[in-house]
Amino acid sequence: MVRRGSSTSDHRPSARRTRRTRARRARGRSSGLSSPGGRVFAWLGGAALAALFFVDLVQGLVSAWGWWTLSLGVSVVLAAAGVWFGFRANKIRQIRRAVEVAVVDVLSPAEFERHIAALLTRDGCLQVRVVGGRGDGGVDVLARTPGMARIAVQCKHYPGRAVGPSAVRDFNGCAWTDHGADVALLVTSGRFTSAAADFGRRHRIQMVDRELLARWMVGEQILPGIRAPWRRRTDALPASEEAPR
Repeated sequence: MVRRGSSTSDHRPSARRTRRTRARRARGRSSGLSSPGGRVFAWLGGAALAALFFVDLVQGLVSAWGWWTLSLGVSVVLAAAGVWFGFRANKIRQIRRAVEVAVVDVLSPAEFERHIAALLTRDGCLQVRVVGGRGDGGVDVLARTPGMARIAVQCKHYPGRAVGPSAVRDFNGCAWTDHGADVALLVTSGRFTSAAADFGRRHRIQMVDRELLARWMVGEQILPGIRAPWRRRTDALPASEEAPR
């Protein structure tokens, strides 16, 4: 009885060692592809197979259709991709403009004037001053171009409204005569009626409606002789901040 028990106990460690050896061998066999080197070889092999498949596909297409037909097909695909990416980029620009110009709707008229003054400063104008208020003579912002041409600006904070021809006529009289402007700029957060826009064009007034204002805010050039820099984006000025001078 003692001999049988001791024989059983002698075989138990050997069985455990055998199981551990088998487990190590199994791990060694399974760790080939999971190691970094194995993954690299797997990727290289997959890339080589894909390249062979692509070459075989091109050769088949050339033999079936010829080089000219294949080149035409590739050109059509590339042109379609270019049109799609151009359309997508244009949509992104439109969304950005809409987001930018929506900021001005929550401004007060005085804040809107300071916002326009900040845009002029961003574009390199000098001696920018907000002069709007009672007795402003119809001009809200005065500035000079880098060439020292005098700019007179009237700001119409009209979200959802249209500027009529009477307002444009009043500004036309004071901008040139009272302030000696070289450039007259009428900016609105809304739109102009057709009669107002026509009057402004006939009297050399730069008419900036909501759409053109959005383009100006994202850095496009809208004033003749002034280069719009891409230094930084100008946000609306806080109500407590004075106009740049």
